[in-house]
Amino acid sequence: MDRWWRRVGEVRLGDYTKEEVEDFTGRIPLYLQQCVISVDQGKEIDLDTEFFADVESQARACERTIQSRCSQSQLHEYVILILPI
Repeated sequence: MDRWWRRVGEVRLGDYTKEEVEDFTGRIPLYLQQCVISVDQGKEIDLDTEFFADVESQARACERTIQSRCSQSQLHEYVILILPI
């Protein structure tokens, strides 16, 4: 991540910390790049962009599709197998 932050250069974090930005984006460089916006005084981090709204919308649509195609017992098995606690 240090390499990515160096590549981005001088950027204002606004109300966020580096850790919050990295957690929100899953430390995926392509997602990190989507939260850097140009403003009059340089670059700034903004996690409330259309890109992230689209990602959330697609994830919710996928979840609804899975729920509509699976019975309750299948969903329970999915949670136990895929999402161990």
